[in-house]
Amino acid sequence: MKTIYFLFLLFIFYACHTHRKEKQNTISESSLKKDFRLIDEVKPLIRDGDVIFRNGNDDVSRVARSMNRKDTSFSHCGLLFRENDTVFVYHAIGGIYNPNQKLKREPIDSFCNPKENTALGVYRFSLTTNEEKKLDMVVHNYYKAGLPFDLYFNFQSDDAMYCSEFVFKSLNQSKNGALSKYVRLDTIPFGVTTDDIYLNENCKLIKRQYFIE
Repeated sequence: MKTIYFLFLLFIFYACHTHRKEKQNTISESSLKKDFRLIDEVKPLIRDGDVIFRNGNDDVSRVARSMNRKDTSFSHCGLLFRENDTVFVYHAIGGIYNPNQKLKREPIDSFCNPKENTALGVYRFSLTTNEEKKLDMVVHNYYKAGLPFDLYFNFQSDDAMYCSEFVFKSLNQSKNGALSKYVRLDTIPFGVTTDDIYLNENCKLIKRQYFIE
């Protein structure tokens, strides 16, 4: 049963990547400026190691949301770090979004582009100073190594990762395995889904923003 479910999701995922249709909203310039100001409002609240979620408006995002366990508010996630004066998102993504399939680093404005997304959310796990430093090291080591996107969504392998897997495993390493008890390998979907992260009892909402549609 688990194998059939996995293959079904994989088929849909590949189909969406191959036949993606743009569903970007037609947004006026004034509305777009307001949406980017919503992103700007979030930036001062961000700490290194915060988790960011977005809700895409295309078919791939719709499928990604359907893979969540309980809540379908968001379709993708990454980890936030402030570098000089810019907030960057590190996230695992593949397909047409990221042809080289390697862990991606991009400014938060690009990650949350209101033309392609309807909402964003910033959440936080409590991290000690040492845990924050360790998380920084883990994420940047993955980035330097060119961590590939996991096309097979195999949570039990660490040589390639999908988005929520990368976020969870990076945080878990920084906390010396303290989050391991939240991994679900006894039910479908197995591993860690996007909503497993922001619904975790140790995860605190910092800010949600909803873009003009």
